[in-house]
Amino acid sequence: MTQYRRITILRVILAVTTLLTSAALLQIGLRTYQSDDLLQSRRWVALLIAVALLLLIDLVLLTIACTCKCEGLLRILESSFRRLQRLGWGNIILFLTALIMYCFLTLGPTKRYLGSFYVRYLLFWLLILANSTFLAAAGMRRNWLEIMAAAIISGAAAYEIARYLPGISTHPFSLGWSEASRYYYASLYFSRQLYGINIPPTVLHPSRYLMQAVPFLVPNSPIWLHRLWQVLLWVVVTTISSWLLARRLAIGDPLRRWLFVGWGFLFLLTGPVYYHLQVTAILVLATFNRRRFWLSTVMVVLASAWAGISRINWFPVPGMIAAALYFLEEPSDGRPVWRYALKPVLWVGLGTLVAFGSQALYAAVSGNPTELFVSSFSSDLLWYRLFPSSTYPLGVLPAIFLVCAPLLAVIYLRLAGQRSAYRPIRLLGLAAMLLVLFAGGLVVSAKIGGGSNLHNMDAFLTLLLVVAAYFFFNRAVSDLPSPETAPRRAIHWAVITYLVLCPALIVVSSNSSANPPERDRVDRALTAIQSASRNALEKGGDVLLITERQLLTFGDLTGIPIVGDYEKVFLMEMAMAENQDYLAKFYDDLRNQRFSFILSEPLSTRYKGQEKSFGEENNAWVKNVSVPILCYYEPFRTFRELRIQLLKPRSQPEDCQLP
Repeated sequence: MTQYRRITILRVILAVTTLLTSAALLQIGLRTYQSDDLLQSRRWVALLIAVALLLLIDLVLLTIACTCKCEGLLRILESSFRRLQRLGWGNIILFLTALIMYCFLTLGPTKRYLGSFYVRYLLFWLLILANSTFLAAAGMRRNWLEIMAAAIISGAAAYEIARYLPGISTHPFSLGWSEASRYYYASLYFSRQLYGINIPPTVLHPSRYLMQAVPFLVPNSPIWLHRLWQVLLWVVVTTISSWLLARRLAIGDPLRRWLFVGWGFLFLLTGPVYYHLQVTAILVLATFNRRRFWLSTVMVVLASAWAGISRINWFPVPGMIAAALYFLEEPSDGRPVWRYALKPVLWVGLGTLVAFGSQALYAAVSGNPTELFVSSFSSDLLWYRLFPSSTYPLGVLPAIFLVCAPLLAVIYLRLAGQRSAYRPIRLLGLAAMLLVLFAGGLVVSAKIGGGSNLHNMDAFLTLLLVVAAYFFFNRAVSDLPSPETAPRRAIHWAVITYLVLCPALIVVSSNSSANPPERDRVDRALTAIQSASRNALEKGGDVLLITERQLLTFGDLTGIPIVGDYEKVFLMEMAMAENQDYLAKFYDDLRNQRFSFILSEPLSTRYKGQEKSFGEENNAWVKNVSVPILCYYEPFRTFRELRIQLLKPRSQPEDCQLP
């Protein structure tokens, strides 16, 4: 590397560091000024002083780097680097220590002070610089771009994994709106053993809860084990998906192969792409062989059967992934279009039919009314959520463009100047499938209950990852007689930089929300719920746990017969879908005061507009759930920190006009 290039790189690094430090200092200053923390907290003062000193150091170093003294500064840095090299593999210990410290500072007890947007970015940038240096000093013989890519991907991946760890908690109540409901729905596959009665398994995402049901094979498994299992599903399944794609791509360079695995892990979690969808991709990626038609067809059928008990917009995904691999790996060899396209069309069509059949079979044997499986089709479509809104400030369309732009750029740059290398049927087939999944993802994102992130674009993201990866690594087989006759356009370093940084920065922007209250408050709430339930049963009425049913699942509440209907997540789905048959039964039970005690989240009768996050969902709940309950029941105790409310029948029910 020339001296001029070294100086240029140094100046760029110092300039970026100065900009991020300035932004962090401004953000901390505004935060402390608006909240008066500057006058009340020594820790905020210490943080403000530390960042101000860092900015001063940055400015001094940047000034030196822009003068004739720059070469002296370079010599000092190079001398320090040579000292680090003497540590050899000790630099790997420093590398791992830096990762642990970064995760601890941003997710541990200090996250209150270091959780601001620009502060996290500044710390991440400093982590990248430090770990790039440690990797180079440890003997990694790569250019600086590859070394920095390794530091970026490893740092973001470590942060993403660490972000899940606070959720592995013994806290008996839900850590989020629907977090603990998932364990209840998973438990329904063992309802006879756990509750003494048969409760039909859920209509919503049966495949997900089937995966989450595995820990129930361990007798008396505690809630922390189920939370650990869910973390493992996210981390392990996503890693397997990325690794299988890397294996298909046959990336020879070990570093680049593992960089791709790490980057693919981050990309899949930007949606996020749920692990029960990834099962379909895993089955196809692991077994598809363009020369073994029947094996490939059988695996598409199996994956499609799994998709059929998942989500309707996933039904064609297994067939489409197989078709995409075929279009990418199988040259046309001059065959007629109909003959070349016969196999992929068969896989997509057959797979979709199998998925519909699988759903119909599950609906028939699950014990649920079949009409519940199509209730979501009556839900409202909120098209404005595709654009920036209070529910998703970035908006689905801008966000999906932000995430996918570098992958689309990769495909374009690889195809530029060599479109003749691929017959139109191959490119049109890939484009058509991507467009179908893109449009389907937008529709599902616009449905009430969605539009707060990109998880409803998951099928599109999965297929786009496969297609873009093949073109990036030049694994899309050409139709030309000789590969060297197909000129390939290099991918600009700016596109690769964007490609690496985008999922990493999205991950680093996320925070950990698990922060359960103190144990004594939890114990008081459990005692109150147990006592109220016992009193209700003595009066001869039922106990309805609209929320927090996992308290029965894991034995935190005892002696309470479970009522299978009206769980919060499904009740919300019925409220959003305006399912009058289901709601009418609910209203009859309320009107007859069937329940002597109800446990719910705190109920409100306040309607919200579009300017509030999830305003329409709130209104559906208020109209179809809160108001009807409060007509016939009244709260007698509320635990705000646990987001629960205890209700009893009104002695004089109000005269309400129910929906």
